[in-house]
Amino acid sequence: MTIEIRMRSIYRAAHHTLPAKATRFQRRADEITSGIEPMVSELALAGNHPVAGELADLSVELFVHLREMVRTLNDSATALDAIADDFVAVDEEAAAWFEQNQHYAGDPELATEPTAPEV
Repeated sequence: MTIEIRMRSIYRAAHHTLPAKATRFQRRADEITSGIEPMVSELALAGNHPVAGELADLSVELFVHLREMVRTLNDSATALDAIADDFVAVDEEAAAWFEQNQHYAGDPELATEPTAPEV
């Protein structure tokens, strides 16, 4: 019995697709951080309207979910890369394919973790 493994798909997901998606979520989290801090500061100067607290709470909640997505996508990319490397180590066809695709050597470049908003 043979299990067909598409090495290109696994490495592409680990090195390109998942890191790109993680980077998009990281950018969104950073946009929330950079957008919410000035608004909350201005609202504090204007008498600390209750909406400032609600905006701060909402931004933190959104940030936490986006950061978790970045972490999950980064972890998934790392795991897929390790799985593919394991196949290369034990399977002749996978090893032969990898020899022709050395651009997948090494670890994937992962998205940086976003910076939490100060609220």
